[in-house]
Amino acid sequence: MQNNLETPKELAQRLGWPERRVRSLITAKQLRHVKIGGMYFVPQGAFDEFLNANMVEPDQPQGGRG
Repeated sequence: MQNNLETPKELAQRLGWPERRVRSLITAKQLRHVKIGGMYFVPQGAFDEFLNANMVEPDQPQGGRG
Protein backbone atom coordinates (compact mmCIF):
# COMPACT_ATOMS: atom_id res chain seq x y z
CA MET A 1 0.00 0.00 0.00
CA GLN A 2 1.37 3.39 -0.96
CA ASN A 3 1.73 6.10 1.70
CA ASN A 4 -0.58 8.94 0.70
CA LEU A 5 -0.09 10.91 3.91
CA GLU A 6 2.14 13.87 4.57
CA THR A 7 3.07 15.66 7.75
CA PRO A 8 2.04 19.27 8.32
CA LYS A 9 5.69 20.22 7.79
CA GLU A 10 5.84 18.40 4.44
CA LEU A 11 2.57 19.98 3.29
CA ALA A 12 3.75 23.43 4.35
CA GLN A 13 7.02 23.00 2.46
CA ARG A 14 5.18 21.84 -0.65
CA LEU A 15 2.81 24.82 -0.49
CA GLY A 16 5.44 27.37 0.48
CA TRP A 17 3.42 28.20 3.60
CA PRO A 18 4.47 28.48 7.23
CA GLU A 19 3.99 25.18 9.05
CA ARG A 20 2.02 27.05 11.74
CA ARG A 21 -0.66 27.96 9.17
CA VAL A 22 -1.16 24.30 8.22
CA ARG A 23 -1.29 23.31 11.89
CA SER A 24 -3.85 26.04 12.56
CA LEU A 25 -6.11 24.62 9.83
CA ILE A 26 -5.78 21.18 11.42
CA THR A 27 -6.52 22.53 14.92
CA ALA A 28 -9.59 24.36 13.61
CA LYS A 29 -10.71 21.12 11.88
CA GLN A 30 -10.81 22.93 8.53
CA LEU A 31 -8.34 20.53 6.92
CA ARG A 32 -9.03 16.79 6.74
CA HIS A 33 -6.40 14.92 8.74
CA VAL A 34 -5.68 11.84 10.81
CA LYS A 35 -3.92 11.60 14.16
CA ILE A 36 -1.72 8.54 14.62
CA GLY A 37 -0.19 8.37 18.05
CA GLY A 38 0.77 11.95 18.77
CA MET A 39 1.39 12.91 15.16
CA TYR A 40 -0.92 14.49 12.60
CA PHE A 41 -0.99 13.53 8.94
CA VAL A 42 -2.85 15.07 6.01
CA PRO A 43 -4.13 12.67 3.32
CA GLN A 44 -3.46 13.32 -0.34
CA GLY A 45 -6.18 15.54 -1.80
CA ALA A 46 -7.22 17.10 1.54
CA PHE A 47 -5.70 20.46 0.68
CA ASP A 48 -7.49 20.54 -2.70
CA GLU A 49 -10.75 19.77 -0.86
CA PHE A 50 -10.06 22.66 1.51
CA LEU A 51 -9.45 25.03 -1.41
CA ASN A 52 -12.61 23.95 -3.23
CA ALA A 53 -14.73 24.31 -0.09
CA ASN A 54 -13.39 27.80 0.65
CA MET A 55 -13.07 29.25 -2.84
CA VAL A 56 -14.68 32.67 -3.22
CA GLU A 57 -15.87 33.48 -6.70
CA PRO A 58 -15.75 37.11 -7.86
CA ASP A 59 -19.00 39.01 -8.16
CA GLN A 60 -20.39 39.05 -11.67
CA PRO A 61 -20.85 42.52 -13.13
CA GLN A 62 -24.48 43.62 -13.37
CA GLY A 63 -25.84 43.99 -16.89
CA GLY A 64 -27.07 47.37 -18.13
CA ARG A 65 -24.50 49.46 -16.35
CA GLY A 66 -22.04 51.51 -18.22
